[in-house]
Order: sequence, then C-alpha cells, then structure tokens
Amino acid sequence: MLQLFSPVTGSKSVVDRTDWIKTAAIILVAIDHTGLFFIEDDEWWRLAGRLAAPIFFYLVGFAQTRKVPAHWIVLGILLTLLDSWNEGWNWVAPNILLSFALVRFARPAINRLVESGWPGLVTITVLLVLALPLASSVVEYGAEGWLWALFGLCQRVWLDRASLDQARQDLPRAQAGGQDRPPSVAGHMRTAAAVVAAIIFVWQEQKDFAFDITKTSALACGVAVMSVALWRFRRGPSQIRLPAPAAATLAFVGRNTLELYVLQLVSSEIIAKILSAGS
Repeated sequence: MLQLFSPVTGSKSVVDRTDWIKTAAIILVAIDHTGLFFIEDDEWWRLAGRLAAPIFFYLVGFAQTRKVPAHWIVLGILLTLLDSWNEGWNWVAPNILLSFALVRFARPAINRLVESGWPGLVTITVLLVLALPLASSVVEYGAEGWLWALFGLCQRVWLDRASLDQARQDLPRAQAGGQDRPPSVAGHMRTAAAVVAAIIFVWQEQKDFAFDITKTSALACGVAVMSVALWRFRRGPSQIRLPAPAAATLAFVGRNTLELYVLQLVSSEIIAKILSAGS
C-alpha cells in the first residue's frame, strides 16, 4: 500500500491473503464512487461501497508499523481540497487518508491499552463511541472507522499471543518458565471488538444514508459476512491457486491499493466536475 506501481514479477506474483481483501476493498471503492459521482439513483451502489472503508481501517490497525507516511498526509489534504472544489468550496470531511494517519499516530498508545486487557479495551471503546457525533466532521468515517482499526489491532494482539503460546508449548516446561501460561483473553477481546465495530457501523451508516429496512438488512448481512472474514484473517500465502497472470494481477492490485484509490478518486472528481460544468 506504500509502493508506487512496483512491477509484479518473480516472488511478488505469489498471492497473499492480504492481496485478496485489498482487491475486494478497491473494487468496492470503485462501486461506491461510481454511484456517488455518476448514478442518480445510487443507494444500492453506495450501500455496496460501505464495505470498503472497514477493510482498510482494519488493515491499518492490524499493521505493526508505527510510521505515519508523509504522503498519506499530503495526499489526504490534496484530495480533501479536490472534494471541496467539486462541492463549490464548501466544507467537507477531511479525506480518509488523514484518518488513517491519525490511527497510525495513536496506535502505540491504543496498543498499550489493549495489551492491558479488558479495562483498556472497554475504555477506548467507550471513548470512541462517545466521539461518534463529533469525529465524522474531523475526518472521513470518524470514530466508526476507528472502531474497525481497533478490531484490527485486537486481531494482531491475539495472533501475536497465540504465536507466543505456541512457541512456549513447543519448549520444555523448564525453559518455558516452569509454569503454564494462563489462558489468554485476547481471543474474546477481538470478538468483542468485531461485534461492536459491526453494530456501530451499521447503525451509523443507516443514520447517515437513511437506508430503508431492505437496504439496512442487506447492509447488516454484508457487514456480518465481512466481519467474520476479517475475524478469520491471517497473514500469509493464500491457499487458493491461481493462473500466473491472474495471480500477478491480484498481487499488483493488492500491493498498490493506495495509488489505485487516489487515481480512481481524482479521475472521478475531475470527470464529475467537467460533466456538471457542461450541463
């Protein structure tokens, strides 16, 4: 997500599980933006597009790196200005890339809370829920997106602890410290984080878009399926074998999602502006 159109050759043609979910997310982004900019009766298009942002927030929370890339901030500001220009220079919520930057900046502190167990998780969850009314005006998706990042972080903590537990089990008892490791609550915490993120997201999106009962039900089903998929997510090579060209394409899309997102959004904004000027 940080590279600029790296050629997909050799080992890079191997498809990672992350490539699959990033490709799914960028397709959903394209559907969302098509409805937003070019379709008059766009509710179903926008509904499908609702499933894109949670995936990206989840992955930002899941990633171990603490670095905030400067180009996230630069591109976030430029895309916000472009969106405002297309809206007659009215105020718009700052671009999602700036929200990603805030998540990455706050991740070390949030990680310490999560590592402390249930009190830390409950504290940060309550604070994010209370921040819902204000956060959406600060950055795109606001606290509902941050809850997905919290889910991603909880998933990472659980996987790291599971890996540590497995390593300890493979050692002789004396080398492992002479005592069994107490059962970890990290698995239950990541489940709770997933449930809260899903419920709040469906509620907030229904409120923002005024979806009817049919569309709200469809959204809830889509979010539920996506949540289970993310709950089961592990890093590593995909077990699905693809022909080399398809694997290379999927790997390319998965490893250049930021650039593809920017190109898709910028082209949509400019085309929409030209079409509105000519009408």
